[in-house]
Amino acid sequence: MSAPLVSIILPCYNSADFLAATLASLSAQTESDFECIAIDDGSSDRTLQLLNAHAATDARFSVISRANRGLIATLNEGIAAARGTWIARMDADDIAHPQRLQKQLAALAQAGADVCGVGVRFIGGRTGLWLPPTGDAALKAALLFNPPFAHPGVMARASLFKHHGYDAAAPHAEDYALWCAFACAGARFTAVAEALLDYRIHAGQITQTRRDELAATARAVRSAYALHALPANWPDADKRRFASHASPEQPLDVAQWRELGHALLALAQQDPALAPAFASAWIDALVRTAGVGPACLRLFRQLGTAFPPPADEYAKWRRQQLRVLIGDTVYQWAKRWRRQA
Repeated sequence: MSAPLVSIILPCYNSADFLAATLASLSAQTESDFECIAIDDGSSDRTLQLLNAHAATDARFSVISRANRGLIATLNEGIAAARGTWIARMDADDIAHPQRLQKQLAALAQAGADVCGVGVRFIGGRTGLWLPPTGDAALKAALLFNPPFAHPGVMARASLFKHHGYDAAAPHAEDYALWCAFACAGARFTAVAEALLDYRIHAGQITQTRRDELAATARAVRSAYALHALPANWPDADKRRFASHASPEQPLDVAQWRELGHALLALAQQDPALAPAFASAWIDALVRTAGVGPACLRLFRQLGTAFPPPADEYAKWRRQQLRVLIGDTVYQWAKRWRRQA
């Protein structure tokens, strides 16, 4: 049997509620040269029956079933079994748009890249879009904050996956650790800034149930990556401080927000290609900052000019602009008054 172009790795654990739609979306791909390795990780519901029934109708699907070993072990097992040139990730509760694989392969070829993410449309417990930057430099700069694209939407060279694999020491942030490892190894990144995946948000997800563990792992990954990715002439202490300020759960004071904002301006001045990575990051950092007021206005305007907010962040930008103009005390009072009115 000849090797397929793409191997899709589909880990499944008690996934029966949404699995049928996921499997159908994969069978409907316009790029037909793929295999899907579906691994039932010791499910206790109808997951295995659904997988076997679908595999009986589509020979491109193979099913592995065994006792529960956890996500990281399951992903690495799928990588080891993959025969394709490319490996694509998929989760058992998401839906791939028909042209997902085709458009990712085209983007990888056009950019001469090794890793490709996609934009997502949120479904379930959240609505909206998440569209990544598309340039290699911007995507690697975005890794200083968080993964710039959703884990189940990634496609990358199988050789990269097989050489690095998912790190058991990075539970709940295994994707973030792997993308940083790819970047440190010199892989070239690209993305399709189009929603090619419906990404389901629900209460059972690890990102919803293990937030503290995820945040702790991500902080360690972010700090290590900052030492590699930030300019060589920056002292290591400054790089670690940048990584701390960049953590999405880290509260900041105004001095720390200023330090982060000036660092972003300096980085973009050195390499303008980094700018798309910072368009949301500086606003999100301001949201986490206490004591905001008119003294922040000049830097707020500088950052807004250098890194204009994307359309889906414009409302947040407007709220933060008001906060800067009137100050935190008045802003919080006005919020309470509106809730009570």
